[in-house]
Amino acid sequence: MAKLEGMKVLVTGAHGFVSGHLIEALANSGADVVGLDLWLHRQSYLSMSGTLARMAMCEGDISDPGQMEDIFYQHKPDVLLHLAAQADVTRAMRNPLGTFEANVRGTYVLLECCRRQAEESGTPVAVVVASSDKAYGQTAHLPYREDDVLRGEFPYDVSKACADMIARGYHAAFGLPTAVTRCANIYGPGDLNLNRIIPGTLRSLLAGERPVIRSDGKPLRDYMYVADTVAAYLTLTEALLDQKGQVAGRAYNFGTGDPVSVLGIFEEMVQIAGRPDLEPEVLGEASGELSDQFISAALATRELGWSPQVSRDEGLRRTFEWYRENIDSIEV
Repeated sequence: MAKLEGMKVLVTGAHGFVSGHLIEALANSGADVVGLDLWLHRQSYLSMSGTLARMAMCEGDISDPGQMEDIFYQHKPDVLLHLAAQADVTRAMRNPLGTFEANVRGTYVLLECCRRQAEESGTPVAVVVASSDKAYGQTAHLPYREDDVLRGEFPYDVSKACADMIARGYHAAFGLPTAVTRCANIYGPGDLNLNRIIPGTLRSLLAGERPVIRSDGKPLRDYMYVADTVAAYLTLTEALLDQKGQVAGRAYNFGTGDPVSVLGIFEEMVQIAGRPDLEPEVLGEASGELSDQFISAALATRELGWSPQVSRDEGLRRTFEWYRENIDSIEV
């Protein structure tokens, strides 16, 4: 990550799970990190990791143009890593307006700040925007590939598809060096959203309770360990800064290519936790979600040299150990 040493990097959604790991890696690399979040003080992987002392933090709403203009004027970032989002699929069904405000409006407000800064300074801001494999929606084949049409139907999926297209459009229209990540489901130490399948199941197993599975347990999903996700963001960012190939204006899939059913990954966690006695409570109630989803990361491997390094078994073991050590300190 030598390319990022000394660079001003603005990371949105700083208290988010992936952002916290990403900021930790950036701070370790010598980058000048500025975190942006809707709330300045809250429990997160970032606050628990001790990284806050090595960075600057800003409080602000990414959908507020005035606030974002002030932050860009103050910090003048060289790089924007935009991960802030309303990322809960169930919440998106209950509150689509808030989801679109955060995920769509928030994205174009930030991109416009980058465009204006570049116009005034003559130096472009390299931008990586977090989309999602959910943006593909239902397709006629799996795995998803980057040339598939984005067919998001439910509020969260649509919001990510819109942000994805807007980000790439800012490169096509204005030459802004943008790139988009479409990641599989991400897991690992420090995810404090216990509604997600992996942290929620591990919490239940540690408490000796029956885990709850909202779906029927059959959908296939791809689960990628957070360290591999961080490597994906950093690899793509450095490729943008190097102007390597035709990275700008494009989207890249990042995943393991090894999908597993919800019940399948539950069984893997049960074995790691040593609690085969705890049968899941399968509700079969999930709505507003897609069925099978997994992606091909062949393009990222071929063009960026990225590939996942942590197996699911190893990643789940590392994750279980973190929750075993920290579960009592998580505020719920």
